[in-house]
Amino acid sequence: MHEWLPAGISARLREGFTEFGRKMRGFLTREALVAAVESRTSSPVRVLRDPEKLNAEGIEGLWPAGEGAGYAGGIVSSAVDGMLVAERLQAAIGNRQ
Repeated sequence: MHEWLPAGISARLREGFTEFGRKMRGFLTREALVAAVESRTSSPVRVLRDPEKLNAEGIEGLWPAGEGAGYAGGIVSSAVDGMLVAERLQAAIGNRQ
């Protein structure tokens, strides 16, 4: 996360994860992975994506999904959209190999 978030934010997250790890044993492990950032607001914009492939239009390797990308309005719809995008991504990667 320190590579793709501003230093102040990643430092605070690191501190928060460490503190939470002290309170919830097993939460913080060497296998832990931060996969995405979630905000508390719906996105006021939509990242355009190909209607069939679901990848971002004009940006190779970007697969916008869920509420932050403007394709869902809550936890369940974000999860469903994420599953759909993951399936299309898997199909695209499989086609390249």
